[in-house]
Amino acid sequence: MRFHLLKHKRLNVVALLNELPKTQHDITSFTVDVNAYTNTLLSFTVGGVFKEDDKSKESTRAFSRVFITVPAVNSGLCIINDQLFIRMATTEQISRAFVAPASTPSSSPVPTLTAPQQEMLSTFSLKSGMNLEWSLKCLQDNEWDFNKAVHIFTQLKTAGKIPDVAFLK
Repeated sequence: MRFHLLKHKRLNVVALLNELPKTQHDITSFTVDVNAYTNTLLSFTVGGVFKEDDKSKESTRAFSRVFITVPAVNSGLCIINDQLFIRMATTEQISRAFVAPASTPSSSPVPTLTAPQQEMLSTFSLKSGMNLEWSLKCLQDNEWDFNKAVHIFTQLKTAGKIPDVAFLK
């Protein structure tokens, strides 16, 4: 039974992910922990809370998703293992979930992101090393074109035009 539940190959994994219920994630609950790092391997865990878009039951759940990656040919990352753990959220996680953040002085309102944009933001932040605020700005400035944003980021970083504050998390 355990072997039957394992999914191998890209299409099988994507098919399984598409079968999962639709969810709404609280991006402010996201955490990223680096478990191990070498020149040839990066293991990290992304955690947070979400709720299913099922109106018949209102339950907040927590997740941890562990990725093991190796360098890809195109200077990106290749995921060689991905494990998703889902559990009931703790009382503390539930009380802090989906609460509007305290207002902070800002010249622009906090945008509402779609689930794909949240995923892209997390990936871009992880890949670039920039914090979420600067990653969001880069993606928005490049009209949510991930490859264009990576290209522009690389050019600006090489030219030393990205301030250190962009990398403070």
